[in-house]
Amino acid sequence: MSVSALPFAGPSASAVLAAVEADLADGDLSGYEGLSAEESTDVVLRWRKVEARVTAHLAAATRAVHASGAASRAGASSTASHLAHQFGGNRHAAASDVHLAQQLEKAARVEQALAGGAINKEQAALVARTVSDLPATISDEARAGCEVALIEDAQHLSIRDLRHRADRITDVFKPAPEVDRYEGAAVAARERSAYERAQLWMKDHDDGTVSGGFTLPEAVAGRLRNALDGFAAPRRRRTDAAQADDDLTWMQRQGRALVALVEHLPTDGLPDAGGSGLVVTVNLDVGQLVDGIGTGRTSTGQRMSAGDVRREACRVGVVPQVLGGASVPLDLGRTQRLFSRAQRLALAHRDQGCAFPDCDRPPSWTETHHAREPWSHGGGTDLEDGVLLCPFHHRQVHHDGWSITFETPGRYPGFIPPTRLDPHRRPRTHARYRP
Repeated sequence: MSVSALPFAGPSASAVLAAVEADLADGDLSGYEGLSAEESTDVVLRWRKVEARVTAHLAAATRAVHASGAASRAGASSTASHLAHQFGGNRHAAASDVHLAQQLEKAARVEQALAGGAINKEQAALVARTVSDLPATISDEARAGCEVALIEDAQHLSIRDLRHRADRITDVFKPAPEVDRYEGAAVAARERSAYERAQLWMKDHDDGTVSGGFTLPEAVAGRLRNALDGFAAPRRRRTDAAQADDDLTWMQRQGRALVALVEHLPTDGLPDAGGSGLVVTVNLDVGQLVDGIGTGRTSTGQRMSAGDVRREACRVGVVPQVLGGASVPLDLGRTQRLFSRAQRLALAHRDQGCAFPDCDRPPSWTETHHAREPWSHGGGTDLEDGVLLCPFHHRQVHHDGWSITFETPGRYPGFIPPTRLDPHRRPRTHARYRP
């Protein structure tokens, strides 16, 4: 029996459904293994059309359940809860089915196209929603014209392009200037809704990591994706990172990219009560700061290694509250530890970006590192003490035993590797400094 012949309702619906169930029960899943590439592709397409047709029947049946009051008789709070309890347990998915069923009830042509396998579930939902959101003042004829046009467009447009087409669907019955106004209003309304639905959650696992998720307006998410891809994309990977990160998954690369992005956030433009940027104090013993041993505690409750405190003190508004043996405050932070804007401009002119060998990060993505004498050891914040490093290499210099010298040709920063990388510890300079 052809699936397309399935009726939407009527006394034979149960019998037809039983026949389909019997046919599927007899199906042999191993029968796909010998298919050619063309045959298997065709089979998948046909199954997707069958899936669309089944979705239409499921929507009609879901409407029938909703109208029957089965949920209240079963003591369920909603039709979605009732159906989720019956199968799958996924209330969110059941609610989506109920919502689609209600949308299609007001868009008969869309439902028929779905039942015929001409469009899929996502396309049907988009078209039905667009038709429902059209101004109430338009005629039934104009509304029907929009519905038909979108159904036809859905058969050759991607879901993204179909949404863009839906924004201008009033061109079916309105002149261009009015269409432009309608499209602008529709996009603006979607942007406002997206902003209102923006959210973020984070969960501390108490093992040094935090998980989270977010909902963002698509334009903001696009900028975030581009920024992360700039760090994580293989074509952008630095030589040293490429060697160390060959076995990372894409999600791991994205995670490390997010770490680098957050560490690069400018602190002088973030709001706080004092107007001086985001300030976090770190409490630790002066001996720990100098020796790089032990941990400190931030005013927001996190533990940081002494090495990370020293690294952070080079770049952001982290004020080390150094305590002596008797927990007496010795220094609440020297404001001159941070390089001035003029000094950064001069360093950008000299270093032209991250100074670490083979790194391609531009000056805007770098932090200023105290290269000669660490700030924690009483070093100054003179121009000759500074060098630009990206967050990745800033961390590497602080934690992996690298040191910096200016006793190189042209007095450019020379990076001296740890003995495990080079027993002779020969300075390395960036290729951009070489003649």
